[in-house]
Amino acid sequence: MIKLVALDLDGTIVNDHLKISPRVLKLLGHLITQTDVRVVIATGRMFLSALPFARQIGIVEPLVTYQGAMVRDIAEGHTLRFHAPIRMELAREVLQTLIADKYHINLYMDDNLWTHPSNHFAPYYSRAAGVEPIFHEDLVSCMTVDPTKIMVIDDTRLDTLLEYLDRNFMGRLSFCRSRTNFCEIIDISASKWNALKSLAEEWGIQPDEIMAIGDQGNDLSMIEHAGIGVAMGNAPDYVKAHANFVAPTIDQDGAAEAIERFVLGNLPLKV
Repeated sequence: MIKLVALDLDGTIVNDHLKISPRVLKLLGHLITQTDVRVVIATGRMFLSALPFARQIGIVEPLVTYQGAMVRDIAEGHTLRFHAPIRMELAREVLQTLIADKYHINLYMDDNLWTHPSNHFAPYYSRAAGVEPIFHEDLVSCMTVDPTKIMVIDDTRLDTLLEYLDRNFMGRLSFCRSRTNFCEIIDISASKWNALKSLAEEWGIQPDEIMAIGDQGNDLSMIEHAGIGVAMGNAPDYVKAHANFVAPTIDQDGAAEAIERFVLGNLPLKV
């Protein structure tokens, strides 16, 4: 029996219009209010960016954010449960290279987004994330604390960047493509699965009692290790190859299909 459902947001239950379908909302609300199944959001978004979606759904469990590098309670006060930022010297090293190669960079510190004024992706990202960036001419000098995440947005050079990171930072940083034009860089110890596993252990839930649903490379850690790993129909083929089940696309409410198929069944309602 599945006791924990872990869901990515963008491309999994949040569509390109930043909406969650009524069917998915209703189904998740049923799980949360009428069953003992725990529902956890596991996203690459900032905590403050993920919070409105969690509230819309009615999530009560902690939010796994920044690809697993930060976990906070959703309740008032947002208690920090886990944080694995990138070490300052390592962040400086990778930032200096990215700046020299003129990549557009998002830098995340203290749940704030910093970027260079020339970043032409900033307005688009600000709308999608629902946060206002802080502009700074020198992202290295403004880094006063260990950053939670570094992200590059680029329409043409991500394959080249990922190859560079493989050669120079493998084993020191964790990095992946989270959309076709997003590359996200976090601490080597952080992943969505590590965060989920820690929460599951606290709740006495075994890995084979978890279902994880996602659509991109940043979801692979939880898709591969969960008892039931689900890839969305809109996921790339390499993600689908690691899944136990390929659901329909987000536009076809694939997450709802997976939950109905593997979780609901004869699941008893709360007494």
